[in-house]
Formats: sequence, structure tokens, C-alpha cells
Amino acid sequence: MSATSSLRAYLLTRLALTLPLLLLLLTATFLLLRVAPGDPVIATLGDRASETRVERVRKSLGLNEPLWRQYAGYLADVATGDFGRAITTDRPVRQTIADRFPATLELTVSAMAVALGVGLAVGAVAARFRDTALDITGRLLGIVLYAAPIFWLGILFQYLFSVRLGWLPSSGRTSAFAEPRDVTGLYLFDSALTGNWEAFSQALRHLTLPAVTLGLVIGGIVVRLVRVNMLSTLRSDYVEAARARGVGERAVVFRHALRNALVPVVAVVGLQFALLLGGAVLTETTFNWPGLGLSLYQFLQNRDYTAVQGIVTFYACFVVAVSLAIDVVTAWIDPRIRYS
Repeated sequence: MSATSSLRAYLLTRLALTLPLLLLLLTATFLLLRVAPGDPVIATLGDRASETRVERVRKSLGLNEPLWRQYAGYLADVATGDFGRAITTDRPVRQTIADRFPATLELTVSAMAVALGVGLAVGAVAARFRDTALDITGRLLGIVLYAAPIFWLGILFQYLFSVRLGWLPSSGRTSAFAEPRDVTGLYLFDSALTGNWEAFSQALRHLTLPAVTLGLVIGGIVVRLVRVNMLSTLRSDYVEAARARGVGERAVVFRHALRNALVPVVAVVGLQFALLLGGAVLTETTFNWPGLGLSLYQFLQNRDYTAVQGIVTFYACFVVAVSLAIDVVTAWIDPRIRYS
């Protein structure tokens, strides 16, 4: 079987396995919110809402229908990109996602860049200097970062860099009247695209603290993964052969060992994307970052279960899509996976 055919067969197999997984996630989301105690409409509108209004909202949401009919309608709506309508704002959840998700995506991608930068550097150095003070420090750093609560780390950074030092803003996405012209919703990209460097600077300053906070927590996982895989790779025959040929130690570590150690790391980092989205809820709440995670928190406070269901459903679909993409990229990098 050729490389192209094997990759195509692997992709089709992963697609076939993804559909049942997505259906399972959607079913769990649907049922968990249906078995929650209390009436979701009354919980949102309050006990003082008139029966007429409660009944009208229940009918508009289809909550008077049998459970199987609600489930079938829910799946049909998700298939067409309809994530319901929020009770508290009377807006389609899809519109809230379109308005808020770019901020979450910008935060998540930036945090992943921080996680990879810290994880690769610290993990590679720790593996290279195994059982030394650098290795012990790197391992302890990875454990502490992974165990640190995101909100605690965020508050600590706010106090240190915003309150005490005054270097960075403590909340928000940009300064007043500094928003770039909306092209994609990604402030850094839009400001660079339109040449608005003042807006770029303000967006970068506001993004730094939340991105570093979220990225460092995930970076603790990457540190441990890179170190373990680097130790295994540094003992490989081709690394010893490179050293025997007189290749410099830095080239051996970063050009030979690190590149091959990244293959299993790529797959696991893709799985951490779900953790980044979950951590974004706490990070956005701590830094008042106007993303989808903050909207989810606000809807939870208002007990707007319809909006919560829509956002959680979108998160589930997005995570499944990212996981599929990571699997394909990993199979393309490492042919052993597609033939296994």
C-alpha cells in the first residue's frame, strides 16, 4: 500500500470512529442538562414569571415535546449549525459564538504557543542535563505548573505585574478606543493586517497575562512529555552515530533528538487543546476576557441552560474536530501510526 493510500485509509477510519464519538458527546450533553434538577425555564426567568410567559418560552424551546422528539430536533439543529436561543438575552447562541469565539481562539492559540515554548525549552534542557540541578529544577517546575490552579496563578500574576509593578493591564482585551478594524475578530491579526500598530501593542499587552497564565499550566505537561521522550531518543542508535561522526552536542540535541521526540508530543498536545478550552473559562473569568468562556460563566450564573447547552455543544464539536486534525497530522508525520 502506498503512502497516499495508507493515509487516505487512516483518515477514513478516523472519520468513521469520530462520528460515534461525536454522537456520544452530544447525547451526554443533551441528557445531562435534561436531568438537572428544577425547570430550566423557571430557573432562568425566576419564580415570579407568569405562567403564560413560562409556557410561551417552554413552547418556543420545544420543552413541551416528548424527550425523543426534543433529542431528534437537537441533533437536527446541531447538524445545521443551530445551537439554540438563549433565554436571558433572546439571541441565537450561534450569534454569541460568532461574536465571542474569536477572543477565545486568540487566547487559546497564544497560550498554546507559550506552553510549547516553555515546554520544549525546559524539557529539552532537563533531558540533556539529566540528574543535574537543571534537570531537578525543570521537573519541579513542570510539576508545580501542572498542579497550580489557573485562577490562583492568574490572581498572583495580576497582583505582581499589574498592581505592584504596573507593567501590564489586569483585565480586558484592549484599551478604550483602541479596538482595531474588525476583519476576523482576532485583534492581533486584524491590527497587523490593517497596519494599526498602536492597536497591536495594546492588544498584545492585554493578551500577555491571560495567555501566559493559561499557557504555563499546560506547559507543565509539555515539560514532562518532552523530557521523557528526549531521554528515550538520546539513547537511540542514530544519536550515538551522530555523536560518533563528530556532530556538535547542540545539533545532536536540537536537530536530531528533539525533532524525533516531538512525534508523540504532537498527539498529546492536541489532546490538551480540550484542557485549554476548559481552562479558558477560568482564565477569561479571572481576567474579564470577553470570550466564549466568560459568556458560558455568565450563562451558568443566570442558569440559562439553553445557552449553556449550545455553547457546550459547540465546544464538543470543536474539540472533536481538532482531535481529528491532530490525528491526521500525527499520521502524516509518523508513517508508523497509519500502518499500525
